[in-house]
Amino acid sequence: MKKMVLSLALSGLMLTGFAQEKKEVRSEKAVTSTPMHKHRSGKRHDSLRNKNPEEIAKTRTDRMDQKLSFTDTQRKEIYAFHLKQAQDHQKVIAERKAYREKMKQQRMADHEKMMGLLTPEQQKTWKDSYAESRNMHRKHWKKDRQMRKRDFKKENTTETNVVDVKAT
Repeated sequence: MKKMVLSLALSGLMLTGFAQEKKEVRSEKAVTSTPMHKHRSGKRHDSLRNKNPEEIAKTRTDRMDQKLSFTDTQRKEIYAFHLKQAQDHQKVIAERKAYREKMKQQRMADHEKMMGLLTPEQQKTWKDSYAESRNMHRKHWKKDRQMRKRDFKKENTTETNVVDVKAT
């Protein structure tokens, strides 16, 4: 009886010791599992999203000037560089939007032409097949995304474990 009480007491102490140790590791994991790409949340890049090229160039030049302390000539040259870069970027965005719209219209026209060639029964079969395929792609995409999230979490935990081992 004494052995049983002693073993229960020791196992209770060991469990509380392990539980406290795990709790500390979890807090370290929480710190390291923050998203690595903070710019995706929007704060850093939203400030430039709805501005014209002159404002973008001025903002970028000011940010660099704070860190690098430009001379007046450097500031003018870098502003001109940023202005040209922002204007080129704006052109590329406009071209991309026009291309997307053109492709969307072409797909719609092709779809209408295809539907005109099929009988009503074939149209229904084709729509059902398309819907099924789309659902399968969505399902696989969600599963794949969940797998990537798990892998990312595993990478972070192994990194913290390596840091813990090096620290001890």
